Amino acid sequence: MSRINWDAVWDSLNWDSGGPEAAFAQTLAQRAEKYARTPDRPEESPDDSLRVLIFVQGGEHYAIPVSCVRQGLAEARITPLPCVPAHYRGVINLRGRILSVLDLRRFWGLPSEDVTGPTRVLVVQAGALELAVLVDDVHYLAAIPLHKIAPPAVAGIGLSHVQGVSPDGIVIVDVESLAADRRLRVHEELA
Repeated sequence: MSRINWDAVWDSLNWDSGGPEAAFAQTLAQRAEKYARTPDRPEESPDDSLRVLIFVQGGEHYAIPVSCVRQGLAEARITPLPCVPAHYRGVINLRGRILSVLDLRRFWGLPSEDVTGPTRVLVVQAGALELAVLVDDVHYLAAIPLHKIAPPAVAGIGLSHVQGVSPDGIVIVDVESLAADRRLRVHEELA
């Protein structure tokens, strides 16, 4: 086994000045210059965006923050109930828990079609309230930059419980304020 002549190796690298100390100093200076530059565009951190689940109901696109979504059901059998407001389509049994099914379009006073047979729902939770939201289809997860979300009034949306509107026109539902709405409480009894 032969010994390595390190001086010969450093000489072969053609460093401007002599020795490994100068090469190390040159590397540090290059790194300092690189990291001291201002980035061309500010990078967005995950904290600067809202992660949402995009879904469709009645031909319109909506989004619910992922933090509020508990699960999605591809086939939920809705049992209608008497003496409930029209925005409640009925209830579903989810592993022994009875959940109300909310039709957001009817809740907002928009036209909505009647549900027949099994349908899709998203189970959402805000605080102590857990309910199923009627959906036609679930599309995808997205991260919407917070600075690009337009307030509902600016976007021309007059619906209650809307957090904002994405740049591509997706209505973002404010599940926390929805859960606090008194219209979701039903206090009727059958005689």
